[in-house]
Amino acid sequence: MARQLMETQGLALQYAKRLTKSTVEHILKNPVYYGDFLWNGKLYPGSHPPVVSRALWEQTQEAFRKTNHPKHTKREFPFIGMLTCAFCGCAITAELKKGKYIYYHCTGNHGPCMKPAARQETLEEKLGEVIKGITINEGLIDWFTQALRESHRDEKAYHVGMISSLQTQYDRLQHRIEQAYTDKLDGKIPEDLFLRKMNEWREEQNKTLSQIRAHQTANHNYLEEGIRLLELANKAYFLYLRQPAHEKARLLKTVQSNCTWDVVSACPEYRKPFDILAEGLSSANWLPGPDSNQRPSG
Repeated sequence: MARQLMETQGLALQYAKRLTKSTVEHILKNPVYYGDFLWNGKLYPGSHPPVVSRALWEQTQEAFRKTNHPKHTKREFPFIGMLTCAFCGCAITAELKKGKYIYYHCTGNHGPCMKPAARQETLEEKLGEVIKGITINEGLIDWFTQALRESHRDEKAYHVGMISSLQTQYDRLQHRIEQAYTDKLDGKIPEDLFLRKMNEWREEQNKTLSQIRAHQTANHNYLEEGIRLLELANKAYFLYLRQPAHEKARLLKTVQSNCTWDVVSACPEYRKPFDILAEGLSSANWLPGPDSNQRPSG
């Protein structure tokens, strides 16, 4: 309508017989008409007199936003790329039906796969079982925390031992450098040999320092990351149920790398360390009894 109105008013372009819709949209969205201009993706104030007021231009942009209904894209199907068909191994895809319902189904790339499709709401419910598989209830949190702390003792001892060994290695290299410097001053070794050996030993020292820092960081992060994992595992299902679909998908991608789906159930491949957690939670022998005071072994 805007294009037709502009043409009836005698507006046209020198290089075209008539105005296109895209050209009209470009004109109406151009900030130059209210006094600003774009340069290299940034907006700058202009010195030219405005053609329309800023308020009128903003009203025009709001009208565009209200009438612009983009087509559905794959990004609006949050569980794309996470699932494979349990019957034929093909990827699971999605499509929009009746303009508002999202259905997931096998792509059938390996041949016809007659398994039924399912609404996204149904899929979300089934994928919730994946999150349940690594969810720790309140009764087990203390047990897992104690197991983690006891495990951390062994981990800490390992890193402390490695740091001590690496520090000895560093000190030995430093002694060689100092001794070689003394030998150079006494004329026992030539300058070029001293410089070559010193550079070699300095490089070894730098590598040793990097290894020391890595063990220091690992020792510091092991317990903290473990506790954060337990906190996530404790609240995972609670969070899942209360999140929109795209956040549910993000949580699922955190804990599993792929999931086979047969419409009835989902079978995940958990990422580390969630695979160990899921295996432990599924094993009755691995967990303490409800009235047990046993302490987990290291």
